[in-house]
Amino acid sequence: MIGFLTLPGVVQADQFEQIDGSLLTRTLKGDEVTPRSSLTIAELGTMPALLRDTRSSLILAKTDLGNPVRLLILPEFRKPAGGVGELIPVLVLERLDAFDASDPSTRLTSRKDLIVFDGFQVDLDTGQVVPEGQGGDLVFRTRGEAGPRVEAIGGAGLYLLKKPPTLDVSKAPQPTPGKTVVASDFAGRYRLFANGQWSGTLDLKVEPRGVVVGQFRSDLHGTTYPVSGQVATDVAQKVFFAIKYPRSRQEFEGFLWAEGKGAMAGTASLNDRPVGFFAIREGGRYAPEGLDLGPLVPKDADRPGRIVVEVVGDRIVIEGKPATIEDLGVVLRTALDRETGSTAWVLLRASSEQRYQDVHHIAEAVQAAGIRSIRLEKSESVR
Repeated sequence: MIGFLTLPGVVQADQFEQIDGSLLTRTLKGDEVTPRSSLTIAELGTMPALLRDTRSSLILAKTDLGNPVRLLILPEFRKPAGGVGELIPVLVLERLDAFDASDPSTRLTSRKDLIVFDGFQVDLDTGQVVPEGQGGDLVFRTRGEAGPRVEAIGGAGLYLLKKPPTLDVSKAPQPTPGKTVVASDFAGRYRLFANGQWSGTLDLKVEPRGVVVGQFRSDLHGTTYPVSGQVATDVAQKVFFAIKYPRSRQEFEGFLWAEGKGAMAGTASLNDRPVGFFAIREGGRYAPEGLDLGPLVPKDADRPGRIVVEVVGDRIVIEGKPATIEDLGVVLRTALDRETGSTAWVLLRASSEQRYQDVHHIAEAVQAAGIRSIRLEKSESVR
């Protein structure tokens, strides 16, 4: 099973990650939330989806120490040991991130898929299941007239958003067209990965004379660090920049791709130890020449010539009708003939639980039929 669709040319946006410590702190102080002492499984199961990339319930919280917390909660039922008897209600904390109230840029803890059984408590400051009296902020109870529910305890609080969170939708700077690289082409928002150890969001701005400024938000700690650098004067595609940590400095030498300008790669050095890195531009194009492959964006949603192909388990559905892989080729080639190849494109949908190889196989079949423009969209989970 896969958590993200990772065909070449796709970077998934994560709205949950955009609800950072600063936004949490402001939201919890405002009138956009409703405080709750408890939430039943029934309430959690019927909450509207507030984020586009998940159906789980988005809950905000404050710990007993006053630290802001973001949560994705999913109620589930588990079979008892041996598989015989009534199903047991449990609470799954799919994602849990707590931030420092005194410095919201610092993430105190980050946990995923924490399962809580009846009577168990969770310390949100550490993301740990703890015994009673050891700093628990939440407790899951199944007994009582209210039925299965999660309760805030020990001075902690739960909060429901009255409407979807207001996220930063400002468009990151985009590069100039063509293959000639100029200094301003380095400006933008990137997803950066280095040596399989570090990852995060890199925001770069280019000031006069090629001076680079920006920030890097670490996925590991949730902390934001300043970035400074300089576009090279000898090679147009080259840039130097550095991330300044509290006790160290990580330096990068990168080369921007001339074709599409959607990514850059090079070396990073920390404590004089060089490693490799790459960074993918948000909204950029970096598929091979002649193949237009990427996530569905608003401007594409109503583009003429769309053919919807869904991958549902081991089945294919074309425009709402079940089909085989052979049917797919016939339909697409017919569409190409009808549309003279200029406007036909495929919207490929799959759930996050779909096996990667199944989706990749269908994408290859779409390309083999002659379709060069593919957009990807995550569908609802298939149970």
